Amino acid sequence: MIELAKYIEVLLLENDCVIVPGLGGFIAHNRPAMWRTDSGEFFPPLRSIGFNPQLIMNDGLLVQSYMQAYNTDFPDATRKIEKTVETLKEELYQRGQIALQGIGTLYYNMKGGYGFEPEGKVFFTPSLYGLEPFSLPLLKEEVITPQVRPATIVSKPHAIPAQQTFRTRHFLPVRRWLQNAVAVAAAVILFFILSVPVENTYVEEADYAALGSAGLFDAIRNQSLVANTLQKNNQHTQQKKVRNNVNTLKPVKVKTEKVAAPQATSAKVTAQASGKSVEKQTPSQTPVQKKSAPASQASASQTTGKSSGNKGYYIIAASLTTAADANKQAEIFRKQGYKDVEVLESAGRYRVSLGHYTNQAEAYRQTETLKKEKAFSQAWVFSVK
Repeated sequence: MIELAKYIEVLLLENDCVIVPGLGGFIAHNRPAMWRTDSGEFFPPLRSIGFNPQLIMNDGLLVQSYMQAYNTDFPDATRKIEKTVETLKEELYQRGQIALQGIGTLYYNMKGGYGFEPEGKVFFTPSLYGLEPFSLPLLKEEVITPQVRPATIVSKPHAIPAQQTFRTRHFLPVRRWLQNAVAVAAAVILFFILSVPVENTYVEEADYAALGSAGLFDAIRNQSLVANTLQKNNQHTQQKKVRNNVNTLKPVKVKTEKVAAPQATSAKVTAQASGKSVEKQTPSQTPVQKKSAPASQASASQTTGKSSGNKGYYIIAASLTTAADANKQAEIFRKQGYKDVEVLESAGRYRVSLGHYTNQAEAYRQTETLKKEKAFSQAWVFSVK
């Protein structure tokens, strides 16, 4: 079990889920960083481990680790894991809980299922190594005291004589007007200096209108009667050439051959050397013969085990995959002198029981007594509720 816990711990460093066949799956949960407003503490992101007893299918991840460690094949590694899981379940039945070092504690809950408590709140993760919670106290609100400003003394304006005020108001507008006029004049002068002249200083004879004989001929050519007549003649000759080309085409002879339909019933193949003929039949004519089921299968189907419907505690001595094998093993136990032999069917497995008890303590007591025999050292208790 210590070895199994080490394999699970190593696999959880690189995977989010590790399934132990027949027991359950260990799942890693990532929690983001958080901040508590009441205490002012910051908590880093962390990784915790959970357990789901419904994940019992073999995904091959744990088996590959056993194959690399023991340098063995897949079936041998699977058998090693099954033996370890059976030992772990037996300790759970006897003690009620079992500790997996570095992972957590696995125990039975009140409902008869598996419960899991992780070891510590944080699971070791290389990417989150060194991150610890810290507190950052809030700053106290600063109290602002109003500042007393000294009183400002406003001096009264001096009285200005009437003549001085008149001269000042008359001089300022004239000066501004002169400045605006000079600026406008300078802008106009720069515009005329930098602008490109647009007037043509030369005469181009081609731009003037002219009327000559060539222009008149081009104007009346489209309206001429002779031109229209020539165009009609050209069209007529072209149509005539097309008709001649059509009439001169010769028909092409096409050779047709008749092909006989293939025969559906049978085909005879004759060998030239030996002179023997072989007849082949179509698949539709070949009769289909049904093979009768073997007698062993019929007998196995008639002696199937009963489902685990009766409540109580059964001492399981063998667990097989088929009903026929389970019935054979049950007959062997009956010949050995065990009278209360039953075959139980549960989850696709056929278990051979040597006894049925309603008291759990009595069932475990009889199991311990039975384990003293070498042939029943792997016996265990199967509870039906």
